[in-house]
Amino acid sequence: MGLRRQRFLLAVVGLLAWLALASGSAAGETAGAPRVQRITIGALLDLSAGWTTLGRASRVTLRLARNDANATFRRLGSRYRVRLLIADAAGDTAVALRELRRLARLGARVVIGPQPSSEVAAVRTEAKRLGVLVVSQGSTAHSLAIAGDNVFRLVPDDVREAEALDALLERDGITAIAPIWRADPGNEGLAISLRAEVAARGGTVSSGVPYATENPDFAAALAALRTQVEALQAAAGADKVAVYLAAFDEVVDLFHVAQADPVLSAVAWYGSDGVALSRALIGDEAAATFAADAGYPNPVLGLDDTASPRSEDVVNRAAERLGTAPDAFALAAYDGLRVGVGASRAAIGRGTPFLRRAFAVRADGYRGVSGRIVLNEAGDRAFGTYDFWSVCTGAQGPVWTRTVSYLSTALGVGTIVDRQACPAATG
Repeated sequence: MGLRRQRFLLAVVGLLAWLALASGSAAGETAGAPRVQRITIGALLDLSAGWTTLGRASRVTLRLARNDANATFRRLGSRYRVRLLIADAAGDTAVALRELRRLARLGARVVIGPQPSSEVAAVRTEAKRLGVLVVSQGSTAHSLAIAGDNVFRLVPDDVREAEALDALLERDGITAIAPIWRADPGNEGLAISLRAEVAARGGTVSSGVPYATENPDFAAALAALRTQVEALQAAAGADKVAVYLAAFDEVVDLFHVAQADPVLSAVAWYGSDGVALSRALIGDEAAATFAADAGYPNPVLGLDDTASPRSEDVVNRAAERLGTAPDAFALAAYDGLRVGVGASRAAIGRGTPFLRRAFAVRADGYRGVSGRIVLNEAGDRAFGTYDFWSVCTGAQGPVWTRTVSYLSTALGVGTIVDRQACPAATG
């Protein structure tokens, strides 16, 4: 069935549902207040451990999305109300799986999250068995770009992020990289995709160094990384070599070790979406100083020029609660809930295939606070603009600063634009 025909049929179903609702509301007015009908949306977020920066920001934007959806229902005189159930996945795949089952038992047919690809990989099969849609605002592993499953990802996969990062590397004159990454599907996928991008333009990539997700030995990992950096520098020249790090908040401990190494503390570093805007990094003076000295731009999904005005109200309200502006990943969680509510309402009394089609039809082309969403065949965001955030130090301490953007207008098409340089150090 073509997308246009799906849209038409869903519109007819929506009209019939509205007529039934209007009829029921009219009857309820004569017999008393109409009974509230709940739409339950779940959320699986890393709140106590794992990717907590995004998890806590998403908790705020999701609560705003719930409130805004309910305000719309009240304004329309609708009896529908959104109930949001938030569960802490704690950066643990087993916990994520257990909490998904609990949310399903409580009536959630759409769950926002999990964020990291490792947790998405852990729950995707069970989500299909349970008839639950998983809508991730952070998973980027290309290995999870699977058509026909119950997973939607409202961010582009790691191929697109690597494309943006390599454009910056090329602009900066970097021809060789030594990657180091947290050994989980999402961060490993980023390293694999970046290796392919750099190699495709004739650059050189070392074998790289993965480190364990639990109790990593950073001393051993960084010793191996130093050997690879020195080999690349001997072949390409010191100013042509950089380190690529794909990580989460453990970057703080890694930098504590790296700062004592004369080779690793003198080379340029580039990062990933899992560290962009990390509160843990700028909250640690030693680690933040290392990041600032290394350059260390971290890409994260950004907002295009048309999305920025549309998202201003949500960004401002979220910033009041967070103390900082939410990134586009957290805004994608807001959009996921709003689309999920519409799909859930259309699919009341219908099976999972209808719910999945309803979500896809509403999401594809949706103009939300995270920008216009275009889905690919796997149900993932096809492309997007990326902002690069770097740690700058000044009189007020370390702060995240948007230093560069990669403006994408279509699949595989984009340009690097400078934003704001870190202020020069004063003696």
